[in-house]
Amino acid sequence: MIIFDEKKYAENLIKNGYKNEKYIVMDNIILVKYWKSIGLSENEVKNKLRIFMVKFQELFNDNIIKYKLNSAMKVGMKYDLLTDVCVGITSKEIEQIQILETIELQRMMFILLVVWRFKGSPKRFRISNTDLMNLSGVKVNGNTFWDNVHGITKSCLLSMVEYRNKSYYQINIEENWDIVLYIDKFDNVIDYYMSIIEPDKYIFCNKCGVPFLPTNNFQKYCRNCAKEVERENHNNRQKSYITRKNDEGENH
Repeated sequence: MIIFDEKKYAENLIKNGYKNEKYIVMDNIILVKYWKSIGLSENEVKNKLRIFMVKFQELFNDNIIKYKLNSAMKVGMKYDLLTDVCVGITSKEIEQIQILETIELQRMMFILLVVWRFKGSPKRFRISNTDLMNLSGVKVNGNTFWDNVHGITKSCLLSMVEYRNKSYYQINIEENWDIVLYIDKFDNVIDYYMSIIEPDKYIFCNKCGVPFLPTNNFQKYCRNCAKEVERENHNNRQKSYITRKNDEGENH
């Protein structure tokens, strides 16, 4: 699972607890990074995590809490929290992606490029098949998925490499400095690419500026901002109602 904003993820984790037992190791590391980022000392971070883990100790055997705690501290204290990351995509990169034969291959390659950039453009990187399909919107069976990956590698934009008995992606795309996309919101990241491919179908949110596919001609906000605007409007209506009632009471 890719976490594009670890600050937001950690705050939700603190509020709602662990969501999935298989992600607990990753969750603990992110919590350590989060508490470190707000200025807590190493001992304070360790105590915070111990208390948090005890709250959900039904997910652990008591004898492994100490191990999981120390393991998370060892990794989390080494690295900074990933938040407010902005990814730039250039016009040359978009042009090269558009050479791919089908829109499905283009969508998958765009996501691979974004994830590679998000990770700091490493020599090689990994992303799960599930994440790649979910982020690209190309949801296919296993054989078709690997046929698509093979189709991209034939273009030489992508290679599959082996390192320490694990498979990695390697990006071979030509770069330049003419950035045409600045991506800092990743909820529906594929919409950035599709807004270039199908500009007549996409509009930009009046609040946050991200591209999105509207469901009607009156839509001004993306889904996330629409919820925020509705919440703000509701609060304003409540305040107006209370103010009006108070004014009426004073007049009587």
